[in-house]
Amino acid sequence: MTSAQDIADWMIDRIRTEGRLSQDQAVQDIPETFGPEWVRTLENGHTGISKEVLAAFRKTHGGTVQWDRDRRFWSVRG
Repeated sequence: MTSAQDIADWMIDRIRTEGRLSQDQAVQDIPETFGPEWVRTLENGHTGISKEVLAAFRKTHGGTVQWDRDRRFWSVRG
């Protein structure tokens, strides 16, 4: 069974392999790869990553990943 930690690890692997991961791409790939229960509908009607996954992601990367708010992607802090 998939856990939030599994998805957090997958996100970090994508960032390290590809150099970055856009939020839009993650929101598209997570339900296709792991199931729709790992995304949620936000107040504005957009789809977002579940809070559980984001918490595991933040804990796992421990500051080695940065978020570009304007362009909406994560990349390796460098």
